Amino acid sequence: MAGSEEGRLAGKVAMITGGTSGMGAVTAQRFVAKGAQVVLTGRSEARGQALVEEIGANVRFIRMEASDEEQIKGTVDFTISEFGRLDCLFNNAGAVTHSSRIEKITTEQFDYEMAALVGGVLFAMKHAIPIMREQGAGSIINNASTAGHRTGHGPILYSIAKAAVLHLTRVVAMQNASTSIRVNSISPACVATPAFSLGTAMTQEQSAASMPIIERELSKIVPLGRAGESEDVAAMLVFLASDESRYITAQDIAVDGGLIAGYTPIESLDKFGGLHAELTVELAKMKETSGSNPPDIG
Repeated sequence: MAGSEEGRLAGKVAMITGGTSGMGAVTAQRFVAKGAQVVLTGRSEARGQALVEEIGANVRFIRMEASDEEQIKGTVDFTISEFGRLDCLFNNAGAVTHSSRIEKITTEQFDYEMAALVGGVLFAMKHAIPIMREQGAGSIINNASTAGHRTGHGPILYSIAKAAVLHLTRVVAMQNASTSIRVNSISPACVATPAFSLGTAMTQEQSAASMPIIERELSKIVPLGRAGESEDVAAMLVFLASDESRYITAQDIAVDGGLIAGYTPIESLDKFGGLHAELTVELAKMKETSGSNPPDIG
């Protein structure tokens, strides 16, 4: 069983955008450990090459801007030239440039985030799907977010872009279902990565050093009582990239510790307990005024 587990992705080639840190980097490591060959992208040449040296011979790095279709196509072509096929595409590259209210958003900010967060996903699929169709199968996984499901989970531009990714995933999945190309998305939440320092003026190194604080604060929000780890996301991605998920398409899987399911009993008491307390006070007043119990209408 151990050998089979280690070879879950044997013979497969994956392309991971935004693969030089956080979930992308851990996923690249996990994919290679399971037998895959990986091309990862990012904007930092130094981090990308360092990761290649760390993981070893079955990984390549190419610098890519997720908002540039020509660079995306070049990365797909590079993957084929290096490894001869493309079995899995993980669209993970992200960008957050603005967190203010709607009245402060500029056209430039809107255009950039939509190009990177939605366009990057769309054009990567555009150039990967013909290759997968010729091969007879493939798995595409788009990184969405609980911010695409619920308000208050992220900045406005990020949230509407992730909502678009969720529906884009379903549309493309149904267009390509007859070709055995599967298209799914994941919606992570409260996964402790340096991305949570965006907007604090912290450097990448300072953010990494602050991870215990990030983990502690996120654990207060998640129903399971702990922050998510990049390994939690990578484990789901291995499943979706493998043949074990061959009957799953057009789905979004939340990797969020239960965050978008609703309130825990304690949260419900905190939010609605005041109403019950006020009704109890009102009932006492009714009894005092009438001198008797009010009619039972339950």
